[in-house]
Amino acid sequence: MTTSPIALVILNPVAGLVNEKVFRRIIENRFHAAGWTTHVHLTEPNEDFFALIQEEAAKGIDVVVAAGGDGTIAAVAGGLAHSSIPLGIIPCGTWNAIGRHFRISTNPVRAINTITGSHKIRRMDLMEVGDHLHAMNLGVGFSSTMVANTRRSEKRRLGNLAYFTNLFKQLFGLKMKKYTVEADGKVYRGRATEIMVANYGIVGLNFIENTLNIGPDDGKMDVFIFKARTMLDLPGVFWQAFVQRKKRTPKYHHLSAVSKLVIQTSPHMFVQADGELLGKTPVTLTVLPRSVKVIVPANYPG
Repeated sequence: MTTSPIALVILNPVAGLVNEKVFRRIIENRFHAAGWTTHVHLTEPNEDFFALIQEEAAKGIDVVVAAGGDGTIAAVAGGLAHSSIPLGIIPCGTWNAIGRHFRISTNPVRAINTITGSHKIRRMDLMEVGDHLHAMNLGVGFSSTMVANTRRSEKRRLGNLAYFTNLFKQLFGLKMKKYTVEADGKVYRGRATEIMVANYGIVGLNFIENTLNIGPDDGKMDVFIFKARTMLDLPGVFWQAFVQRKKRTPKYHHLSAVSKLVIQTSPHMFVQADGELLGKTPVTLTVLPRSVKVIVPANYPG
């Protein structure tokens, strides 16, 4: 007698614009139609996914599925660090950068078909930030201020437009702050408007990540220090970074760390990781290379 495979589905009931009851019904029906058994868990604020996954793994599960936005997916990935159980993704958040990077459909039926049907396994690096693990990126500057000023109610009502509205507010009020970045023991100082640390993605746009040679399993963190004083500097920064592919200019600096990264600012500034606020600087990051298995479409490159 063969037993059906089991999926632990960790569902964020307030992610994006979805209706939790309808979305849950779709997930359960599609998995069951494919011959799977599901255990659905609804997320709660500040939840310890590692403990949940360990408890369910002891009972026997074949995959952990994160159904939510980037913050939920990243948190579930952190709970799977160094586990043999793969991560499946059903993107249903506001921005869905992680899902886009791995070319996973935002259509839940297609995303589930990827998990239950033909697919590949890709390894993913994580970043350890204090007591937390994060998957995609960390930002200090206008990105973290934008996240701090975007309320959950706005994201539910406006979707992606909520971020863009606050982004434009930040861009019109760019401010240079003093920073010190220590990357693998090497120290860099200056003034910047944004420090973005990319584990494997900046904004989930594949052409940008490919251009900058950022991969999910490259064992490094890429650090982008932007020094735009006004909006008029941004086209030049974009051209130098993404077209000319320069590593360092007066307005931009790209460096890497394969072990440890420390960011300090004066004054202290908000820190965001994967779209979630973590607190304020200083912040210390450590690379955890290839520590999570991720289910990706069969046509995913590499």
